[in-house]
Amino acid sequence: MSLNAQSRALLMQKLDRTGIASSIAGSIGVPMLNGSAPNQQASNLSINGQTAVSVPALTPQVIPSPASEPVGTPTECLLLKNMFDPATEIDPEFDLDIKDEVQEECSNFGRVKHIHVENFMLFETVEAAVTAQRAMHMRWFACRLISAKFLQPREYEAKFKGET
Repeated sequence: MSLNAQSRALLMQKLDRTGIASSIAGSIGVPMLNGSAPNQQASNLSINGQTAVSVPALTPQVIPSPASEPVGTPTECLLLKNMFDPATEIDPEFDLDIKDEVQEECSNFGRVKHIHVENFMLFETVEAAVTAQRAMHMRWFACRLISAKFLQPREYEAKFKGET
């Protein structure tokens, strides 16, 4: 898979670890929390007793953190969660695009022997899976915070009998 400058930039934005690039909406810089704009209420700023500017106030929202999820015992099997919601995808081949992007990124950590569109991955070695888990856990992808957890090989094999 070869990427041009635009698709590479989009991929990098999707894989942004900080969430800054993928969590700013529009040119006015309204922060996005988990892909949706926070509740906003107007607050008036006054100067010398006169209302000068009406400013939207950002209400903090509680967002469940994948950091609180256990990541499991390291194995060569890895599950990336919260990368997409099939119900909100428009492109009928979105799964193939995500599969290609994830496979390309995770191949940097070791050989990926099998990948399934729900982002289940089987690496050749435990070390490769551990490196990928550390790199992908708590990483931002398309305004969503990824959770990367290990699966036991028996769970993986039961799910993908004959595919691996």
